[in-house]
Amino acid sequence: MDQMQALNQIHRPELGDTVPLSVFRIFRQFSAQYSIEILGEKGVKTTFTYAGRMLGLDIGKELYAEDLNEYLSGVKKYVYEAKIGILNLVESDDEKMVFQLEECITCAGMPNMGVSICHFEVGMVAGIVEFYLKKKVSASETKCNVNGDECCEVTVMLNPVSSRLNSR
Repeated sequence: MDQMQALNQIHRPELGDTVPLSVFRIFRQFSAQYSIEILGEKGVKTTFTYAGRMLGLDIGKELYAEDLNEYLSGVKKYVYEAKIGILNLVESDDEKMVFQLEECITCAGMPNMGVSICHFEVGMVAGIVEFYLKKKVSASETKCNVNGDECCEVTVMLNPVSSRLNSR
């Protein structure tokens, strides 16, 4: 049994399988704050991004289709049904793909904090793209609700600097 299947096995006959979004956010933010004390801000960002990437790779494996539009349609549906957010590809070329995540599970509706906090979602989107392309990519959060933006935005660079430097 893979990790996603194991995590989806829920036995809570009285309480059910849902929790308020505020509880999820409290767990997530307190985990991040505690982890900053141990790992530092860069370490936490890297850890959450890597964890999201692993989820993205698993999602990609489950939903893979050879046709990119079909693949992204399946991903979009999964992200929506899992209530992670509303994911849309808004720009794509040979260099990058830009995704917007509206109603982001982590930050939609939160006040402006002046810092991006959706590292997990960045990693998830990167993993989804990596699985389809079968190569490493680089991703960053270029917009975030808690920076006063209307939605979160993840920019995925398809040819990261490190791979361009290695090919010279």
